[in-house]
Amino acid sequence: MHFTTSDFTVTTGDGVQGADKIDVPQFQTLMLPLLKVMGCGHEMTTIQIRDAVADNLEMTAEALRQHLPTGPQNAFNNQMGFAITFLFKAGLLTRPRRGIYIISEIGKQVLLENPVEIDAEFLRSYGDFNKFYDSPRGEYESLLPADSADNQLTEEGEIEVNPSQIHRQLRDDILTKMVQVYHKNLKDL
Repeated sequence: MHFTTSDFTVTTGDGVQGADKIDVPQFQTLMLPLLKVMGCGHEMTTIQIRDAVADNLEMTAEALRQHLPTGPQNAFNNQMGFAITFLFKAGLLTRPRRGIYIISEIGKQVLLENPVEIDAEFLRSYGDFNKFYDSPRGEYESLLPADSADNQLTEEGEIEVNPSQIHRQLRDDILTKMVQVYHKNLKDL
């Protein structure tokens, strides 16, 4: 099944369509197409997942170039990051190696049940998702996957930190904070 971006128009700000219109699906809308893409059973990098979902949804090049209204981050990559994180935290995806994902047995079972949508409420019955989703702000760091934790330095200069490690940790920290803010905003609605 293919979708077009017009099926998933998202508005930003006060919800008024116009100059702030983003033709990128919200992350919860991306979760089912993402899981279907992963249903092939192959290990995929986040870039391969993103590209496969974009192809499946027939995203236009223009939509894929859009940035969040709040900054320079690519909107589709942002929403895909949330979708991957939520499916991973629910146990529907596993990560055999850093940056590589594959559908889990639970994820395969979910696809066999042929859900019409997957959202945060749907994921509440899987894995440690509730622990992740409901955790207080300070506890998010302990819930990050082991491969995102940087090596602890015991003494100055004892361990050389790889710049890509720092980048990944920063990315994971930012994603965690964004999930916290998004979750808080949902509760305030």
